[in-house]
Amino acid sequence: MKLMKRFQNEDGNIALFVLGMLSIIMILLIFVVNLGGVLATKEQSSTTVQQASMAASSVLYEEVRRVVYEYEDETLEGALQAFFEDIEEMVDDRASELSGSENYADWTANEIELEAFDQVLSEELNKDVVRSKLNELLADEDIESKVIDKTRSAILANDGVLDGAELAIKDDRFYVRAANEMESVSFDGYMEGIKENVYQESAGPKIDFLGIVWDGNEVTSLN
Repeated sequence: MKLMKRFQNEDGNIALFVLGMLSIIMILLIFVVNLGGVLATKEQSSTTVQQASMAASSVLYEEVRRVVYEYEDETLEGALQAFFEDIEEMVDDRASELSGSENYADWTANEIELEAFDQVLSEELNKDVVRSKLNELLADEDIESKVIDKTRSAILANDGVLDGAELAIKDDRFYVRAANEMESVSFDGYMEGIKENVYQESAGPKIDFLGIVWDGNEVTSLN
């Protein structure tokens, strides 16, 4: 009788031990799953800020190029001003030169065109009269707001969050800091309801004339 009771006690202890081990294994499994979730969210955040910084750069290029070309093509003053008269042709010629260079062999046509515009405009802006005229033209534009709005849209389009997001200007580049949200997987209440913003930062391409045409703050909150 005592032996039977002893076996029953041992069976009970083994059952409790197994249940305890299963609980520990499940907790470890949940921890591993959530760690994987953090890494996946970090990668997603990296994509978000890359897309956002590129969007900011693209809008600036598009708007400045539009202002310059419209002045050159659609106004009498622009047609008569020698320093703006051939800017579009100069960009086309520079793009052809870059396309034939081995240094730009793996660049897309759009990337080469933007680089050509950057180089030509940066060179032209060394002339005081050109810089003065461009600042005058841009004074009536709100390029900063368009850049900021496009950056916000790019973050949201990649399921990012605007809480704590920033657009910064540094070293003639747009830097975007933003996050995607990670929500934890739970087990029996363990790690339940945990949400965390996983932040990353990325820089767009170097824009030599950025400091000249950007009148906004060096750091702008996107929240």
